[in-house]
Amino acid sequence: MTAESIISMLKEISDNGNKKYPVTDFGGVFIFRITFFDKIPNDVANKLIDLNLPDEVIELLSCTNGLNLFEDEFQGMELGGSVCKIYSGQEILNRYQESIDKDLIPILLFRDYGEMCINIRHYKQEKDYLTYPG
Repeated sequence: MTAESIISMLKEISDNGNKKYPVTDFGGVFIFRITFFDKIPNDVANKLIDLNLPDEVIELLSCTNGLNLFEDEFQGMELGGSVCKIYSGQEILNRYQESIDKDLIPILLFRDYGEMCINIRHYKQEKDYLTYPG
C-alpha cells in the first residue's frame, strides 16, 4: 500500500478531515479528528530529497504536507493538540537544522512520548532506520 493510497483512504473515511470521531475513555467521551494540509512546495521537497530521505516520506508529503492525527477535544475544549503530528517538509528541515546529531532527521512527534527520527546512516546501510521516541 502506498502513502498516496493511505492518505486517500484517510481523507475518504474522515470526509477530508471534517468528520469527528467520538472515543469513550476514562472521564467521558473525547472527540478526535484528522487534519490534512496542501502538498509540499517543490523547493522544500528538493531540499528533503537532498537529505536522502526515504522515498515514502517525500511521497507522503506530496499528498499532505504534514498530518495531524487524532487532534482531541473534550466537551468542546481542545486538549493537547494532535496525539501524533507528522511534520511538514519545512518543519522537518527546521528540526534537522536544530538537531545536534546530524544522523537523525526528526519526522514526527508523539505528544506523550517524543520525536521519532530517521537515522539516515542506518537508512543508507539498509538497516532499520526509525528511532523510538524518548
